[in-house]
Amino acid sequence: MNFEAQLRERINKKPQKNKLNVHTLLEHFAIISYKVELHKIAPLIPDPFKLWTFESDGKTYALISAVTFKDKDFKFHNITSKPKFAFYQTNFRTYVIHKETNEYCAWFFGTNLGSFTHIIPKRLWKMPWEMADYTCDFKMENNSYSQYTMSFQSKTGKGIVDISCGDDEMQLLEGFESIDQQLFILTHPVEGYYLKHDNQLGTYEIWHPKMDLKMGQSNSLYFEFFERLGLVSKEEMMHPHSVLITPSIEFEIVLPPKAVNR
Repeated sequence: MNFEAQLRERINKKPQKNKLNVHTLLEHFAIISYKVELHKIAPLIPDPFKLWTFESDGKTYALISAVTFKDKDFKFHNITSKPKFAFYQTNFRTYVIHKETNEYCAWFFGTNLGSFTHIIPKRLWKMPWEMADYTCDFKMENNSYSQYTMSFQSKTGKGIVDISCGDDEMQLLEGFESIDQQLFILTHPVEGYYLKHDNQLGTYEIWHPKMDLKMGQSNSLYFEFFERLGLVSKEEMMHPHSVLITPSIEFEIVLPPKAVNR
């Protein structure tokens, strides 16, 4: 597969301006990933999807990620420029391939939102979103983080993020054969799928430009949600597969989500 060409196509394919599309600038965007043995995570992924996997030391692994950020100016920009909402958010996801289309996608286990507006996707579209209380502190200089701390509490459990990053550009990570493949799979899934509260599948699309990511370091990490799912232990969370950070990135979210027949 030509990942360079596929990545370029995703970047150039900005969605049309529908009325419900959301535009926002995401700040303090971090992708914190863990490798998980296939037998632990496979039962959580329904048809028609299969996990993207890689081999290491004779074992087969998938990747899971906690993606944390601040929505700076969340707005339905094709309806009105106001009101704008600002809140913190954490997405819990893994990386899958649609068996019928061979499309590389994200599978969302759940989302925490630091705003009362979580009730809209939760009630209206039955998305697995929960309200969370966030406490955050960031110290930046020249797009590097000497401090990036975040803690949150929701029905999915508590989370602790204490990371930092210098000037090191994103490197080729374990499991990937090229930077283009890595960007395409890990940082640029534009279709996301999830299990709705009525046990049906839902999907929505996003768009963003290419990310300028730096390598981060872990000081302390804990995501109770991943522990509850039986994917990663508290001790294992202290040693992530990778931490990638960018200070800001433009995002477009295509709404409303769609139901998927299966």
